[in-house]
Amino acid sequence: MLVMSQILVPEFDRSKSLLFQDLYFARKKPLIKTTVTEATCTICQKGLGDGVSVTAKKIGLKLRLFCQYHIPQE
Repeated sequence: MLVMSQILVPEFDRSKSLLFQDLYFARKKPLIKTTVTEATCTICQKGLGDGVSVTAKKIGLKLRLFCQYHIPQE
């Protein structure tokens, strides 16, 4: 997108005029889609705000979050 602005400033004798011109190319802002959720335990839904630590563990092909009390043993 091209944006241009101009200001014409006439002088008193009308034979000389000043033209101020700005020309710049504006880029479109990239569209960012994101979803954010608090990290909470999959079982009890407690998180850092509740005073428990949360650990991520890969089970099968999925990543699950567990608190310090519900983390499965290997």
